[in-house]
Amino acid sequence: MWHDMENALAKLRATEWVPVTAVRVLIGIFFCISGATKLLLSAQFSVMEQTLAQSHIPFPHASTIFVSIVEFVSGAGLMVGLLTPLWALLLVIDMVVAVASNRIHSIQATGVLAWLDNFLYLPEVLYVMILVWLIFSGPGRYSLDALVLRWGMGRTVDTDQT
Repeated sequence: MWHDMENALAKLRATEWVPVTAVRVLIGIFFCISGATKLLLSAQFSVMEQTLAQSHIPFPHASTIFVSIVEFVSGAGLMVGLLTPLWALLLVIDMVVAVASNRIHSIQATGVLAWLDNFLYLPEVLYVMILVWLIFSGPGRYSLDALVLRWGMGRTVDTDQT
């Protein structure tokens, strides 16, 4: 019985790349679209700029451009799986700043458990958890990171030449 369970778990582990890849690509698409709409649609840009100004973020216009570019480029990087840990880390920082400067003040709750429940319900908290998972799990088998790694490991380096 244990042998059957071990075989079943091994088969599941062999397909772990499927959810990793799906999550990486989908969250990449999400952030790429989010950044692009802020950059390309003046109404979205204005909403973001106003939000940053109300949150007392310095230089709201420049900060809106910066955050939008970070979201767009990071999202694109995640979509293709290039430099996944770097882009995921930048987006974690982006989401933590968003929660700390704006979203956390919107939580209304009576009691610690209700507050924690509302906090964990924020979409940014879920994004942070997903992005941290990607930092530690890697981009998955089907990514440019994996392709570069396979290509690099396939090359032989002659260490005798100096």
